[in-house]
Amino acid sequence: MRASMIKVLRRKVRASGGFTLKIVVVGAGIIGVTTAYELAERGHQVTLLDKREGAGLETSYANGGQIGASEVAPWAGPEVPGLVLRWLGRADAPFRLRLKADPDQWIWLMRFLTRCRASARAQRILPNLALALLTRARMDAIAAQTESESSPVAFDESRKGILQIFHHAHAFKEAAANIETMRRAGLEQTMLSARECVDLEPALGPAFQKGEIAGGIHCPSDRSGDAQKFTVRLAAEVQRKGVAFIAGAEVTGFETRGDRITGVRTRAWLFGADAVVLAAGVGTVRLAHMAGVRIPVYPVKGYSVTLPAAGDVAPRVSLTDEARKIVISRLGDRLRTAGTAEVGGYDTDLEMPRARSVLDATVDLFPQMGEVAGSAEFWTGLRPMSSDGSPIIGQAGRFTNLYLNTGHGSLGWTLGAGSAAALADAICGTRPQLDLTPFGIKRFFLT
Repeated sequence: MRASMIKVLRRKVRASGGFTLKIVVVGAGIIGVTTAYELAERGHQVTLLDKREGAGLETSYANGGQIGASEVAPWAGPEVPGLVLRWLGRADAPFRLRLKADPDQWIWLMRFLTRCRASARAQRILPNLALALLTRARMDAIAAQTESESSPVAFDESRKGILQIFHHAHAFKEAAANIETMRRAGLEQTMLSARECVDLEPALGPAFQKGEIAGGIHCPSDRSGDAQKFTVRLAAEVQRKGVAFIAGAEVTGFETRGDRITGVRTRAWLFGADAVVLAAGVGTVRLAHMAGVRIPVYPVKGYSVTLPAAGDVAPRVSLTDEARKIVISRLGDRLRTAGTAEVGGYDTDLEMPRARSVLDATVDLFPQMGEVAGSAEFWTGLRPMSSDGSPIIGQAGRFTNLYLNTGHGSLGWTLGAGSAAALADAICGTRPQLDLTPFGIKRFFLT
């Protein structure tokens, strides 16, 4: 079968309404599980593989909790090189670079540095925002369907919006300049005075009294919730829909014929496939390389801390503190803070100075949380970050039925369900809900 085979399969799907593709999705984090859901919804036979013992045990496990369309700007920007230099040598620096004898790291860093321009950052904001808005719509659809089937996917969701707070007037002014652009793209935001920030979130009172709030930007339609809970419960839901979820299955290679992958090998099994989706977070880099595809994705290590949040002491509105470089979300009776970024390879060791820096920032912002600091639970994980701050979604490489859904970085929760729906449209040949051209891998090779 030649390159036209996948087109033939798509035509059959559209024409017959009953033709079933065998699709293997590798990775059971938020990206892989939502992808499996969307493909199963379209009536296909889906096998979901993960090397871990369950769903949502890697990057999705303890992230900052924000589903923030207002927070989709790439990390790379004109201020980043100066900040990196200023923070050199600090064990608790918000951003740390640990150079390795790793060509992939150096190539990624060179690509990343070329994106540290205001124009390059602006180029990715609107595509990311469109994907975030699609994610919001798909999560609403998932909620409606699972509730109608008496199996709601509960995940400590909050719809109080996200409030960005700024310590300095110049940073507040710079951020406010983007509000009109976002509004034209479909996202409403409100500028708030320091006093209005406290009115919205009374837990910010101590910071206000210390003069640490110059103003804020509130996006009322943004949300927050526990990504790991959502992933685990949606994984259970897709199994009820007929998806075969096989945990503890590490992919060791691919069976191929011509320009197609015909099977996915693990140590114990060979899974036949009409299409393959690689959605394994940082593990996608290795898997794609097995299929002859190099992708500009590299791990960026981050930390989070989870504290008890009983009563009214902890904040209820999800927050981004632009000065402290942390995000904070109330997850039921827990408070989750996430922060720091380290480009240092695939090391997942939890370094207490860096972990405690996230806790210290939390207590500094909310002194009232110091009483429960002794109960802190620390976590670290690797974000699969593309060099330009947007995910890589779509077909890649010489195999016409190989697809990528990776590179979301810190935006996996914000962009995940939309990425899954858009990719499922592309695989199945159905009417696209979103143009995937801005997310294709070819963008990295255009001059």
